[in-house]
Amino acid sequence: MTYRRTLPRDLFNESSLMGMTGRLWIAINEDHPGNLARFVEDDVDRFDIVQDESSGSISIANVTFEVAGQRYLLERPLNARGKWPMWLRHPDDEDFEEIRVFDDEGNLSPEMMELIGAG
Repeated sequence: MTYRRTLPRDLFNESSLMGMTGRLWIAINEDHPGNLARFVEDDVDRFDIVQDESSGSISIANVTFEVAGQRYLLERPLNARGKWPMWLRHPDDEDFEEIRVFDDEGNLSPEMMELIGAG
């Protein structure tokens, strides 16, 4: 699944998604080692950014994020105005309430810290 990009809007949206994903990698591997979260891939050929047709959110399709062996989706809402607008969603559990990944300062949110067992 792909979508047609509009410049400059999608340059900013996609760069924000990439930056937050990098920040999350640092948070789980360096800031809070020993937690239950991990990125499955060590490297990829390219980043496959896709859009959810129903919500407009974008995510990286070929970067897998897991917590305690369960896969979660990391999404950035389209045209979000906040500085750290990344949300975590469980793709197979409709009852799972989305979690904001970061607080306003770019640190893991309390809900995210609890989910990954950090702290």
